[in-house]
Amino acid sequence: MARLFCLLTAGYICTVISSPSAFAAGNGKNINERILVIHSIPIQKEIDPELIPRINAYDGIVEYLTDQGFRIVDKASAEHCSIQVAATHDIDPVINKAASFGLKYFAEYTVYFKTSSIFKDLEESKGALVRITAKVVDNTSSQVVASKVAESSSGGLTLNDATEKAGRAAGKKMAALLATAMGKFFHDSGNTGRIYTIILESSDSARDLLLILSKLENNRSVAAARERESGGGKATFEIIYKGNRDQLDRDIIKSAGELGWELTRVRSEGNRSTWKIK
Repeated sequence: MARLFCLLTAGYICTVISSPSAFAAGNGKNINERILVIHSIPIQKEIDPELIPRINAYDGIVEYLTDQGFRIVDKASAEHCSIQVAATHDIDPVINKAASFGLKYFAEYTVYFKTSSIFKDLEESKGALVRITAKVVDNTSSQVVASKVAESSSGGLTLNDATEKAGRAAGKKMAALLATAMGKFFHDSGNTGRIYTIILESSDSARDLLLILSKLENNRSVAAARERESGGGKATFEIIYKGNRDQLDRDIIKSAGELGWELTRVRSEGNRSTWKIK
């Protein structure tokens, strides 16, 4: 978070979304989330026909989301990330790679999409159709939570004019579709619980880190708690929790306190957090 093969050529953009509560609320107003929008910079010498559709799709997405009250990372920072992606190939079609990239920017979800365009460049008329395919990935679990397609066409005095209009309109349509799909996902997960990954570390390798599971299992907000791996003073747990991460953090600290442990959170990435016992 999705590959559409174009009749002519294609490019892709990646959007990273953090703090999903805004979608659940129906819009971003009064919600403190942060969104990073970056696009690929093809490493090639020939002209990139998807450049104008891609950039204007980006503008359409940003315009829609900011109108809804979401916070967008500044374009200069996003462009810097785009250059890094082009140089390191950090973005990959594989879902878990997209999730890994999102976590690098402290986001819970990654939205990645690709544009494909058809152009009509006749003497008597100019037109363009821009299509976007997109997937939303939960960065912690690498689970695809939404997949959508949007397109828009437009005419214009010039081909560039028609392409800019179509790209921006397609971006707005895509942002609206994803906001609706994510809203449903967060509403549903609020009832059944969301997956969080907890990593617990201790300098005492003999300490039984699994004890915290028994404490968490007694919490009414915990739908399930299980061990994924453990050993050498470190354990990874998967918690299905009916609440947000801040609430879970408080319950983890409370459970650890009942065991006589004092915890310090040393890292937090999306729905994954790492804790160390002092």
